[in-house]
Amino acid sequence: MPSADEDWDDEEWDDEEWDGDSDSGTKLIVLTNLRIAIGVSLVILLLVSSMIFTNFGFYSGAGTLSVLIDLEEGLNPEDRTLGAHILATSPTFGMLKTEGTYTISIDNTVVYSGKLILNDEGRGSIVLDYSNFFTVNGIYNLQVEIKGTKASDTVDIQKLADNVRGEVPVFDGSYPLGKNENVLVNLQFRTTDTVSDYISPWVTGTMLIYHAEEFFNEDEGEDYWNNDENRNYEVVESITFIVEGASINWEYSSGSIDEGVSLWLDPAEFYSEKGSGDYAIELEFTNDLGTDSSVKSGQTFWKWFHICETKANGECNGN
Repeated sequence: MPSADEDWDDEEWDDEEWDGDSDSGTKLIVLTNLRIAIGVSLVILLLVSSMIFTNFGFYSGAGTLSVLIDLEEGLNPEDRTLGAHILATSPTFGMLKTEGTYTISIDNTVVYSGKLILNDEGRGSIVLDYSNFFTVNGIYNLQVEIKGTKASDTVDIQKLADNVRGEVPVFDGSYPLGKNENVLVNLQFRTTDTVSDYISPWVTGTMLIYHAEEFFNEDEGEDYWNNDENRNYEVVESITFIVEGASINWEYSSGSIDEGVSLWLDPAEFYSEKGSGDYAIELEFTNDLGTDSSVKSGQTFWKWFHICETKANGECNGN
């Protein structure tokens, strides 16, 4: 049988062996926890880095994407350039892709497509002349796409005119217009929807001025001055005009030039040819924007007005 000393040695050996296993287990647990902590820290670091740095990550793309067309788009008469702003963020664990594409469509028909570039902050813009995509009046949809992530915005653009009316507000049939006074003519363009407001198109046109040798007829209203009646008339002046939104350039056949939203018609350019009488204005134009290149027409309201040399009381000084 073993001695008592031998039993003690075995027991001591067992305790030492047990103590050794305890230290190893503790070290293993600590090492495992440390690895987990390091792994979690790395994940958090990667997550934070991908959120902070757009050019950091395991793959490229876009997490969120937004596009905003300028709020005043289509409302400023002088503007014919589409402007939009783009903002994108990087995806989780991914880097932001700074290249993308965009399309412009109307009635689900794509009329233009292009490419876009974002800066490192995920910001970009689109600036495009209407002539590149405008076809007809309506609501245009701008869609941006970056590697499968899409965003869009819409805008209503009304730039295609279907008819025009000229206003001669200084003539109401009560008194003739003096040959030494300029005649105010306002052009008003509309679409086929006659209920809609007047629009500011981009057109090129011609104003024809007719003369009819007539005495001034007093106490006549719209029915007389807005119809040709039995007048025998002929063209005495041709004025070309270019409308660019709210800006209009006028040029008489003599080469004289005028600029302004309205035309101050100068009788000196045509009165000497036929003298006093009834005068009328007819208008023709074609749209410079859109696919409709047909000739449109219109006239002043009222169509006819009388010009003569007037006396102090406003009446004609003979004909």
